Amino acid sequence: MAKKKAGFRFSPRILDHLGISAYNSVQKCLTELGANAYDADADKLTITLPDAVDDSSLIEIEDTGVGMSYQDITEKFLFVGLNRRADGQRTAKGRLVIGSKGIGKLAGFGIASTVEITSWKDGAQSTFKIERESLEDLKALSEHELTIVTSQTERSNGTRVRLMKLAPELNLQSAEVIRRYLYRTLPTVAGFKIIVNGVECTPEDVPGERHEFSEDLEGVGPIRGFYIIANARQPTPGLAVRVRKRIVKEPSLFGVDTRSHGFFTAEKVIGEIYAEFLDSEDGAQSKRDLISTTRDGFLEDSPVVRKLDEWAKRFLEQVIRGVDESEGKKRADSLLSRPAVKERLERMPPHVRGTATKVVRGILAKLRNVEEDEAAELIEWVLRYYESNILRELMRAIVSADVRDAEKLAVLVEDWGLKQVNSVVDIIKDQIGIIGKLEEVVASDTAKEMDLHKLIEGNLWLIREGLELWSSDKPLKTVLDQQIDKIYKDREDIRPDLICRSRDNGHEAAIMEFKRPKETVVMDHVSQALEYEALLKRHRPNIIFTTYVVGRQYHPSVLATREKLEGASLHLWSMDEILQRARMRFEKILEILGR
Repeated sequence: MAKKKAGFRFSPRILDHLGISAYNSVQKCLTELGANAYDADADKLTITLPDAVDDSSLIEIEDTGVGMSYQDITEKFLFVGLNRRADGQRTAKGRLVIGSKGIGKLAGFGIASTVEITSWKDGAQSTFKIERESLEDLKALSEHELTIVTSQTERSNGTRVRLMKLAPELNLQSAEVIRRYLYRTLPTVAGFKIIVNGVECTPEDVPGERHEFSEDLEGVGPIRGFYIIANARQPTPGLAVRVRKRIVKEPSLFGVDTRSHGFFTAEKVIGEIYAEFLDSEDGAQSKRDLISTTRDGFLEDSPVVRKLDEWAKRFLEQVIRGVDESEGKKRADSLLSRPAVKERLERMPPHVRGTATKVVRGILAKLRNVEEDEAAELIEWVLRYYESNILRELMRAIVSADVRDAEKLAVLVEDWGLKQVNSVVDIIKDQIGIIGKLEEVVASDTAKEMDLHKLIEGNLWLIREGLELWSSDKPLKTVLDQQIDKIYKDREDIRPDLICRSRDNGHEAAIMEFKRPKETVVMDHVSQALEYEALLKRHRPNIIFTTYVVGRQYHPSVLATREKLEGASLHLWSMDEILQRARMRFEKILEILGR
């Protein structure tokens, strides 16, 4: 038996496997190279960006750190994967080392094909260049020899990295954007200045209320940080996670359901969590490995990381809920303190005034994202009814009703359109009367289909409360009419009529397609209606719309799919069904009101 020796050989592709390709943006690459400068005890990091990316463009990163000698380059820099913390957890200046994996030095290859490094240390200058292309044909990295040019120098210690042959598809953000990103993601400590294109990186001023927090997470460790409730919605809301003074996780809302809160509060929260236990100074291997190789996230399947995520979600929900309640109270206080409102309330008997105020606050709490003018209209509606006998009966019914019924009423009022409300009970009874008349017309053989369509168009509340307040959308109708003209070419006798309404600057729309009486609605018609989505998305990418196909007769195969189509916001209704649904809605409101 013979024993032979063998050893590992690493392909140049190991660079990609180690995660170098993850540094595929200027921000990520510069953050990693900036972290190296911080660990080198630099007091200044200077970055020079080109105006545009072309064949001659380069990015230059220069620091005033300790620099590297020829020996440092050969024994440490060219040792891929060398743990930077092997020499200690802190630098000579006492900084907590933020690098550890030993591959961040090669981050430049994420955006460039050529990296040139010049370093000055103790009167000696060392320069070498690495070409990514020259590594591609090698079987092993160890086969590649680099030429390091050394000379004497009078320059102070430091290192310069030049990134050349930049990726043609590179998205080069503005210097201002990169400054904000680097300031936020790199350590912000005294004695470490970052300059991009001649301008120092400074904190972005976010106007709002700042709050500090501190808590011990059982079984994990201490959590500190801050959050700001900004005065306006933020482009990237949420809490970032910082470890060793460096951002590891970008701002996140940790899965909070923002739709369940009002005032857009969730989108106004911005801040940071300091979670040093995820990479503690004691150097415990199990903790250090919680951070991904490229330090742009955590190992999500770790129990410790999951505990942090669960805590952050609970914490954000608590913050948002508290702000919602506070904002709701402030808004109600502001609206109720308007001179005209105060004067009318003061004229009411004390017990009536108290009930009216309670009702206003209760309904406003349910309609948190209603515009200020509509909220004022709602208060006007409440006061008007409290000043009349009908009002007192109505409000007595609301206050004494089951809370779920009151909530239903709030939703109905919101959907209905607050600006049209003058007399709830009277209007509802009038609308039920209109429905009754229309039911007679539909049942009549003498009614013309065109007349019925006009009746519906003039009373769109029959289809959906508040729809009559939506604007006519002629551009949208033109797009769909052109499509329908193609489909029904030479078949004008069965061409459907179309009504288009929209709101929110055209981002939400309702489309009503009225089929001719003699045409049976078949699956082809359903397919045509479903194709509206692809057609409209080309013109308005963010549009949300509901389609109503109104006909007299439906093929059995179509009726079998109605429930599924409802989930796709496509409703197949006959005239009879429209009127029946409308009657049921308004009779339900009267039931809630006890009338």
